[in-house]
Amino acid sequence: MPFYDPASGGFYSDDRLDIPDGSVEITEERRTLLINSGRPIVLGADGLPEPQQAVAITLQQILESVDRAADQAREAVAGDPLRAVEYDRARLEAEQFAAADYQGEVPRMVAAWALNGRTARQAADSILAEAAAYTEALYQIRETRLQAKELIRQAMAEGDSARAEDIAAETVAAMEAAVQGVGKGAEAT
Repeated sequence: MPFYDPASGGFYSDDRLDIPDGSVEITEERRTLLINSGRPIVLGADGLPEPQQAVAITLQQILESVDRAADQAREAVAGDPLRAVEYDRARLEAEQFAAADYQGEVPRMVAAWALNGRTARQAADSILAEAAAYTEALYQIRETRLQAKELIRQAMAEGDSARAEDIAAETVAAMEAAVQGVGKGAEAT
């Protein structure tokens, strides 16, 4: 019969002379179960080692993790809320300037970006391109978040918390990918 040592987490065969004090004799079947479970080993109420049970995660916890990831993705794009206001103001002024066929007085937000040899037209076009990427990233975050939350609700209703957690993990990765190179992580406009 094998032994399990809770102090070291090691298994020992009964033919060894150096089995640590405090080791617990177990069956070969239990040893195989413990090794194959892939989970940490804890002592059960009966004093025998058993695989640590996964902590049950609730629907609310999974949904909140998706919402937190969306918040972080939006933060990666816009930074603080006042930066989002600044980006939107720059977009509006660039749209107005472009609608006027880049003629007339250059709006202040556009003029601020027209530097280092960049013309007012190039600045406006750059602002509009960044605004389009910013808006697309926000659409992707929202669509991904809401679709995932519905799929997570369905998985949990079916009792499949593992699938729900997988959906959440995939959603986090998708939202992170959606914001790469957009907004404050890209060239400032």
